[in-house]
Amino acid sequence: MSWNFLRGIGGELEIQRVLGALGTTVFIVTGPALVWFDKVTTTFESFCIAYPAGLGVCIGATAGSIALKDRQVAKAKADDPTIQGEP
Repeated sequence: MSWNFLRGIGGELEIQRVLGALGTTVFIVTGPALVWFDKVTTTFESFCIAYPAGLGVCIGATAGSIALKDRQVAKAKADDPTIQGEP
């Protein structure tokens, strides 16, 4: 299995991608586990409504933070001529 989805455009690991993947994985595992072990009591209907919505929020927050960081890096590179290699 390739872990290239955790790497940024420069090829190095990015903290936003690592934390987002870890947080989403924890959410995927602990949500059903807590219901299964009766630590959280809920109806099946409310679980089926809330769980995908929470998963979407985890993925959306991760994608949003990565997009914001990439936009800020691109803006900084455009504003600073020394980053582009110009004298």
